[in-house]
Amino acid sequence: MKNLVTLLVGLLLITFSCTPQTGNQTATTVPYTEAKNYFVKNTYKSNAVAVKKIVSQQEFEEIFGAAATMGKDGMPTMIDFSKDYVIALIGTETNANLNPEFNIKGLVKKGNSVILSYAKSGWSASTPASYNVMPMKILVVSKQYDGNVSSLSLK
Repeated sequence: MKNLVTLLVGLLLITFSCTPQTGNQTATTVPYTEAKNYFVKNTYKSNAVAVKKIVSQQEFEEIFGAAATMGKDGMPTMIDFSKDYVIALIGTETNANLNPEFNIKGLVKKGNSVILSYAKSGWSASTPASYNVMPMKILVVSKQYDGNVSSLSLK
């Protein structure tokens, strides 16, 4: 009888340990580097904030141009698409005079999804500028954290 109970308990443990656990996916923080000294080309148009996953240099150059500046950190960030991919967060064109920008709140991987959380600041056009800008952030992410990219806008 003791052997039968031990056998049944063992079978139950094996059954439950082999059952797929759904809903228990934990979110892993994804490290990234923010690329600097790029601009959105004026050929790119959008009526809403866009989040794009870019996996090749050609695709990147269709949207962004390099903007080298004077000084120590004046060269554009180098991106090696053989090891990394880009998550681009691109805003709509605005003449807001308050330095409109995106603030990255987090980048996590949950299952096969990479989720970007961000907030917008300075987008009010109470005092319009005499020029238009297209706010953006470029995040360089290791292919180790590859997945379907989505976003969450926070207030």
